[in-house]
Amino acid sequence: MSQILDAEVLDMLVEAIGEDAARGVIALFLDECRELTAAIAAPGATRAAVGRAAHSLKSSAGQLGAVALSEAALAVETAAGTGAPEMPQLIATLDRCAAETRHALAKKLK
Repeated sequence: MSQILDAEVLDMLVEAIGEDAARGVIALFLDECRELTAAIAAPGATRAAVGRAAHSLKSSAGQLGAVALSEAALAVETAAGTGAPEMPQLIATLDRCAAETRHALAKKLK
């Protein structure tokens, strides 16, 4: 598994928009991450809904340097598109990555 956070990406974000704005972006992402992971793991979610949520999570995570989460979301997005039988395991991996990422980013808010 890749690194949880790319500190360089976060540093560039702070440099570009300032520390307070970056904290706001991180806080928004934390909320979005919870919503999207819930949508991905929802019982009865369609492959299309899982794929859309994973795509959104992949993009958002990538913008914050959440490398492992972005990669896990890409794997789920791809599996949703093809109906791969390993999708439940990929969703479980994504859920673990999301929890680790939320924890690491929450530390940045302190």
